[in-house]
Amino acid sequence: MAFVELTDTTGATVLVNPAAVLFLRDAEDGETELHLGGRPAPLRVSGKPADIARALENAAPAPADPTLSLLA
Repeated sequence: MAFVELTDTTGATVLVNPAAVLFLRDAEDGETELHLGGRPAPLRVSGKPADIARALENAAPAPADPTLSLLA
């Protein structure tokens, strides 16, 4: 699964694995809380929940490298 690059509320770039996201919650100031498996506190990122959800849904698995399958 590909990682999605998002910006947290401090302005730092974070990479999120969409498979780890349990649910999204709308927060104030146009931000979204991402509740991740294994993390006690939500991650707050910039953007509306619909935009964040679309970015997570569009993260497609990378195709397998055919060279590696020949070596296996």
